[in-house]
Amino acid sequence: MSVPPQFPDRQHPDRQHSDPRRPDRRRKRNVARDLRVRDDDRAAARVETLAQQSWVDGAEPELPVRTTRPENVVFHLGPTNSGKTYESLVALAENRSGVYAAPLRQLAHEAYTRLSAQLPPGTVGLSTGEEEIDPDAPIVCCTVEKAPMRGDLLVLDESHWVADPDRGHHWARLVLTGDYREMHLISAAEAYLLLKPLVADAKKITVVNHKRLSRLDVLKAPVRADGVRPQTLVVAFSRKAVYGVAAALDPYRPGKVGVLYGALPPATRRDVIDRFTRGETEVLVTTDVIGHGINVPATTVLFAETTKFDGVERRALRTWETAQIAGRAGRYGLTGHGAVGVLAGVTGMRADAGLLKAGAEVARGDAMSDLPKRRPRLRPELDDLGAFEPVDLPEALTRWMAWAREATKDQGAAMTADDVTSLIVRVHALLPLLRGPLGAAGDLWTVWRLINLPIDYNPPRRTRWLVLAKAALRHAAGLAVDPESVLEPMPAKGMVEDYEQAAAAARDAQTLLRSFPGVAGLTSEDAADVEDACADRITELLPEAIGLSSSGRCTSCGAGIAPWFSTCRDCSVGSAGRGPGRERTGHHTGDRHHDGHDRHPRQSRSGGGRAAASEGGRRGRGAAPTTRGRPGTGRSGRAR
Repeated sequence: MSVPPQFPDRQHPDRQHSDPRRPDRRRKRNVARDLRVRDDDRAAARVETLAQQSWVDGAEPELPVRTTRPENVVFHLGPTNSGKTYESLVALAENRSGVYAAPLRQLAHEAYTRLSAQLPPGTVGLSTGEEEIDPDAPIVCCTVEKAPMRGDLLVLDESHWVADPDRGHHWARLVLTGDYREMHLISAAEAYLLLKPLVADAKKITVVNHKRLSRLDVLKAPVRADGVRPQTLVVAFSRKAVYGVAAALDPYRPGKVGVLYGALPPATRRDVIDRFTRGETEVLVTTDVIGHGINVPATTVLFAETTKFDGVERRALRTWETAQIAGRAGRYGLTGHGAVGVLAGVTGMRADAGLLKAGAEVARGDAMSDLPKRRPRLRPELDDLGAFEPVDLPEALTRWMAWAREATKDQGAAMTADDVTSLIVRVHALLPLLRGPLGAAGDLWTVWRLINLPIDYNPPRRTRWLVLAKAALRHAAGLAVDPESVLEPMPAKGMVEDYEQAAAAARDAQTLLRSFPGVAGLTSEDAADVEDACADRITELLPEAIGLSSSGRCTSCGAGIAPWFSTCRDCSVGSAGRGPGRERTGHHTGDRHHDGHDRHPRQSRSGGGRAAASEGGRRGRGAAPTTRGRPGTGRSGRAR
């Protein structure tokens, strides 16, 4: 019997165009692509035209300017763990007046705690998006978004965030236009050329170069789960991955493994870090939230993976990102020397040892990093726009962006205008609400404050911002507002993720109520109480959630899989292939290559996704750990 010729799937004559809709789909994709290109061309032409047009009648666009030249700007440059922040805080304490600003609430809280222990009561205050303690004190520790635009002495930590595409404009405006007698800018050395043009008007510029204060070694061999020692940070880049790694480590240190990631409420994060600092938690599995200057007594940092989804694509870490995380090991004054290495043996996760070696060199100060050389970007304040009515805002924002980019074109690498499309989108979402009875309440200043509320506008929370904005407008118009539309009560029962979502909603309510107090008869303290209650419940549930987590295990058979999948390939294929009344067939292949990193994050998975940078703040929201018992183990099934 003759054997028919074998063809690759794409060339087999019986398989060519097996789907009659394929040519039509391809044609539709091409048409859609051409439409997008034409739309982009039209948008670019419109921006160019607007840049040449006159402004709104009676108004002129403006770029922010400083009214008082700083007398002295001190650059503290160096790698991680080199004493940059310590020396700046000493100067702030000696001055007894000024501002410490940082990208994370945790850093602001650390500085507040340190300075409060040194100075008399009432000297130091705290101001973040979620917490206010003596905000009018002579010294205020705050997040950058809350920093006042004038004062005596400014200490700006992690100043290289000026290059961040999402929050960098806050750093740029503060450095470029802040009226301070003296500034201390703390940064990696690579950001110096980005920051210096912003303070070119200073009467004096001083550069202090710092060297790392402790040794940082690279482990020669990977470490497996049973070899992880106390005082170790293990790094993964999504919520699902964190729970998957923690579940793999828990059997070897039961009850001594903690988790830290962006979706946890701030109070829970502080509690997690405090437990690790006290030694109650021996191993802490964390996302890159740990890499932004947070000080913990860690002797070792192990990477379970070195790729992350950044909101656009899954990519390898950059060396400067790796260095920021690796530099948490061996903190001066907390531990001895540090070490960085690879955690091996977690299904579906791999770390690049070469990248870790390069990151360690940067963290030691032995090499320069690949910190993106993005020009600092400015966003306008309302006074910069010259708009008169809310309906003017989309046009005014578009024209300001075009005009500002043209105006800054000759300023070299100093700065450029930020993309304000996200603000325009929010304005368009609000304008339909202003055509009815809410129109009288929607004055220009109110609309401007609403579109700038630091509430996530990415799905699925986009609806949340619009609901809160509508509630504020109804309150301003004297109309009734359902309190639960603003502040939902804490769930009576649920899993960790349920309380995380409730805490996030309560934080959004706090943000609204600080700017628009009294909406629905509520205060920001009411929302803070709900968030605190959720945080307490999460703190209670976390140890059990780690032990019972199904992340990294097939929920059907218990086989090891990558943490962002819920079932292995065999179980997925078996359940899809059997009809009613049919038994599942098939077996585990024993294939150990569950590398979900090479797949697009939109493929069918159980969770995972966006890991951050910032706190302000694009992070993963994978499914919560289940409350079922620990699944049994089995041979590895390949994830679909």
